[in-house]
Amino acid sequence: MKKMDEMERNIQLRSEEWGYRTVLLALGIWTLFNCWQTLGKGASYRPLPGLIFCFTVGVQGIFQAILRQRMIAGEEEYREPNRLFRIIIGTVTAAAVLLFLGTFFILSRQSI
Repeated sequence: MKKMDEMERNIQLRSEEWGYRTVLLALGIWTLFNCWQTLGKGASYRPLPGLIFCFTVGVQGIFQAILRQRMIAGEEEYREPNRLFRIIIGTVTAAAVLLFLGTFFILSRQSI
């Protein structure tokens, strides 16, 4: 395997960034379309695109915090609180609240 130079790494990272953004946009649109179908037309509830969307954003945020924490580990100049723990707790809490509210509104809409 050929070792990449700085320009090739930059090209690779930029292409991955655009791919990631495109997939997130597609998942977001798919999620909104499914919500519209469920609430507006009475279709069955399909949470898969929303779950993939939340999982992807959560994993990206967690790994970003892990890598940042590893980079500044041992540095006296940079002292931060444990952000990774806060991110995990916040992500789990936000996911639980969103799932609760979404399920509540869908079930209340179906009983009407």
